[in-house]
Amino acid sequence: MHGTFWRRSLAPDRLARTLIYASIAGFIWFFFIQPSPFGSTLSVTTLVGAGLVQYGSGKPFAIPLYIYVLAALVLVQLAGLVLGVGGQLGAALLGSALGLGLPYLAYRLGEKA
Repeated sequence: MHGTFWRRSLAPDRLARTLIYASIAGFIWFFFIQPSPFGSTLSVTTLVGAGLVQYGSGKPFAIPLYIYVLAALVLVQLAGLVLGVGGQLGAALLGSALGLGLPYLAYRLGEKA
């Protein structure tokens, strides 16, 4: 029973959906309530990264449009950093890693169980 609870709560599609909802809340917080470019960038890239790979049924698959959007977000932040206008490359890379990595880790752990 204990293992079933963890397996169900760590389902990759559920974790990705939770990350998407948390990213939306984070963006609202960091853009409107407590303005922070780092937090806003982190939230948006986490949202796109979590939506990039779909874990619905069977084998996971990536959505090509989201790949381009995430790459564009990271490149815009890199360009902003290079041009000295306040790019948040660290937040973009961290958000991408969280959004892509956490659901994938849950998928790999669930695959072994």
